[in-house]
Amino acid sequence: MQDLQYIIGIGFSGTDLARAIGLAFVFAMFAKKDTNMWRYALIALLIDRTVWPIGSMAASGVEVQAIYASIGALFTTFLDDLGIYIVRYLGLVVMISGFVAMRSGIHKIMPRKGGHAHA
Repeated sequence: MQDLQYIIGIGFSGTDLARAIGLAFVFAMFAKKDTNMWRYALIALLIDRTVWPIGSMAASGVEVQAIYASIGALFTTFLDDLGIYIVRYLGLVVMISGFVAMRSGIHKIMPRKGGHAHA
């Protein structure tokens, strides 16, 4: 049980949580109610775990060899970090689905626009 708590704590911790919420919100804006959330969450996970870290390293001026080493470390530690990736992926699925449900609920509450304009 302690290991599961550790994995969940690392999967969503600190600044990673704000980044995941922002990413889920952006993906939920483009998703429809009948969209496959699992695919959207997989794309969001790939962006979250590869594009942003590599992009931020490049933007901060890190040497190319360090970026290549980071990419290599991602592949060599993939099996060790698999639990964290699964927790992160499931969390993104839940957050994207929640944002889509919230958006559709808000649209149901809002009044319909009339077809006739007043002069």
